[in-house]
Amino acid sequence: MTQPKVAELLEKLTRIIPGIAGYQDREKRRDADKAVRTKAATEISRCRDLLSEAMNDLSRSGGLRNLRVIGNLERLVTKFDRIEDEMRYAPSGYAGWFDREGITLEDLERLYEYDLGLLSAAETLADYICTAEKIAVDPEWGTGLDEALRDLRNAFEGRRKALEGQEADSE
Repeated sequence: MTQPKVAELLEKLTRIIPGIAGYQDREKRRDADKAVRTKAATEISRCRDLLSEAMNDLSRSGGLRNLRVIGNLERLVTKFDRIEDEMRYAPSGYAGWFDREGITLEDLERLYEYDLGLLSAAETLADYICTAEKIAVDPEWGTGLDEALRDLRNAFEGRRKALEGQEADSE
């Protein structure tokens, strides 16, 4: 592990979340953790709002098939709500990791990679959300979105475990 690799990862994070200081400064670690989680939760919220708009469009156009699709959308919106709340309202930083004096370059690299993976997974969700017309025509469209949500949850859990000093399960 080299300092340039960690700097490169932090630079990528800074492009996504301007002003993030990173985890090197012990006093700012919890702020950085909260900034990453807030950014991911905001993206999830945006996607949930897009799904809600599609549900409204489908309900206005009526039809039995649309009602079935709306039921599937409600299930997905509930999943979005749950993971958004988990991210947004999680405690800011695990004391064992955040209070440590010295953080190694390996620790920083691993956490920055988890952060980038989490943010990437959150941004990917929007790629699966489409218009009400397409949703009504293709009842299987939600499969990819469900998998993307699962990937997001796995990224969040891996990051949480890394902060708690546990090894993330290899998938």
